[in-house]
Amino acid sequence: MISVVNSELIVDHHAESNNVHLAEVDLAILRELGSDARISNKDLAGRVGLAPSTCSGRVSALRSRGIIKGFHADIDFEALGLHVFGMISVRMSPVGRSKMSDVIAGLLRAPETLDVFQVSGERDLLVHIAAAHPTGLNDFIDEHLSDPMIAHTQTSLVFGHHRP
Repeated sequence: MISVVNSELIVDHHAESNNVHLAEVDLAILRELGSDARISNKDLAGRVGLAPSTCSGRVSALRSRGIIKGFHADIDFEALGLHVFGMISVRMSPVGRSKMSDVIAGLLRAPETLDVFQVSGERDLLVHIAAAHPTGLNDFIDEHLSDPMIAHTQTSLVFGHHRP
């Protein structure tokens, strides 16, 4: 997802990477698209110092290489009436680990789910959800995480979300 990109991360990683070869202008394109994915090609070309046709070709090449996976909207969920956000850490049961992909697929189908992260450590998954009311968090857990494949959940309320 290229909705927000820390430009220093791109440059630092690029300097250390042996697998991905990007020209400085491609890095500039990624930084600009990370700041505003809706920028017109003409404006993007002007910001990175390319002709519009050249810029369009470079963006297409970045998409073809899988470096740009898509362009996404930054949605204000509170404006949609979703005022309660939770991060639910999930520990799978020993049997559940073999079915983790099924659990993830089920979580991704739930309309409350914003993201599912597979993580290391004591927990296996971190699920980011949005609900209109606190009871919505509880309903989500009852409906989607009350399963013998899941050994334990722990829910944290999200009070703020900060991006670079």
